[in-house]
Amino acid sequence: MPAYFVAFGTVKNADQLARYIAESSPIVESFGGRFMGASDDTRVLLGEHPHRRTALFEFPDLAACEAWYASEAYRALWPVRQQAADFVFLVFEPGRAPSPVP
Repeated sequence: MPAYFVAFGTVKNADQLARYIAESSPIVESFGGRFMGASDDTRVLLGEHPHRRTALFEFPDLAACEAWYASEAYRALWPVRQQAADFVFLVFEPGRAPSPVP
């Protein structure tokens, strides 16, 4: 089952972000990840959400996404990522019905 990785971010340094994207893209691809799209115009319809940028990636499965995130190659880019933007990362597998809240 595919897994979807969502990144929400606020850019701090555009040059560092360009570097981060250029260097992280081949690493994502090496784990079977595929860039689906991004926007700098995220619109909140309900609640509060501080980030304007959203990016979406698809991985073959949750294990592939977690392996990419934990990989040495990607971890080496963490300082660049931290200089580039403030991010919130989420991953989920579609198709699972949510459990009822008691």
